[in-house]
Order: sequence, then C-alpha cells, then structure tokens
Amino acid sequence: MEENIVLDENGLDKPKRSQVLKVLCILSFVMCGLSFLSGIWGIYQSTPEAMQKNIEQVRSVNPEMADQMENQMIEMQDSAYGKIAPYLALIYTLLSFLGVMMMWNLVKKGFYIYAIAEILPYTGFVLMGKNSLSMMGPPGGSGAAIAMGVMIFMIIIDLVFVVLYAKNLKEMTK
Repeated sequence: MEENIVLDENGLDKPKRSQVLKVLCILSFVMCGLSFLSGIWGIYQSTPEAMQKNIEQVRSVNPEMADQMENQMIEMQDSAYGKIAPYLALIYTLLSFLGVMMMWNLVKKGFYIYAIAEILPYTGFVLMGKNSLSMMGPPGGSGAAIAMGVMIFMIIIDLVFVVLYAKNLKEMTK
C-alpha cells in the first residue's frame, strides 16, 4: 500500500495527494482553461455587432432561421440575465478554477466552491425560462437536439467530476 505522507521542507509530515486527485485536478485545469477561452469568445460574440454579423451570415443560407435568431437577440437584449450571462459564465469558470486550485492544495473548502461553480451555470435555464431553450434552435430541429444532447452530456460530466472529487474529500485536510 502506498504511503500518503511526505516530509515538507521543515521535516514535518504533510499529506500527499493521490494519483486520482492529481488526474482529476489536471483534467479540471485543462477544462477551466478551455472554458476561459470559450468565455472570452462568448463575451465577444454577445456584442450586438457580432450577433448581427452572424445573423446576416445565416440569412444568406436560411432566412427563416436568421429571423428567429434576430428575435432571440432582441429577447436576450431585453432580458437582464441575457445581458450578463456571458460574464457569469466567465465568473463560474474562475470560481471553478479557484476550487480546483484549493483542492490541488488539499483544502476541503475548494470542493464546495467547485461544486457550486459547476452547478450554478445550469440555473440560467431556470432564470431564462422558455427563452433558454429557444436559443438552441427551433423545436424538433436537429440543431436543438444536438444542443440538448451536448448539454445533457456536460451535466453528466460535471456530476461525475463532483462525485469523484467528493470521494477524495478524505484526503483534503484543511
């Protein structure tokens, strides 16, 4: 059995993180980096100019879908949550990173910060009501089905990570 105690620079015992916790944290660090870049891109794409440019590109291919996108853009700009959602996504990513960083350092509070940061983004669907699902595309369309599948997959991945971190709470001491 592997010993989970190492000596620090003062010769005192300090806990060592397990391989499972190392892998979880490294995967989470990578995901936080990708999410941060995605969040920055989302903030840029949520500007009215960028949204209008995207609508015009879609209009050349599918005018009906462009009209729907334009209506969604107007609804998002009228919604307080729609205006701050891209910034909240970035804040959730930074909170998640903070939680993982704390767990890397074996601080138990990091788990709770991480868990909250992973669950909070899904509250947006509750706050936006029917508008949140309409942003995925027309009901019954393949785009909506793909978006819903991706969202369900992300929820499952988030839950798996939260559960795996929870199983490693006993290693975290502080």
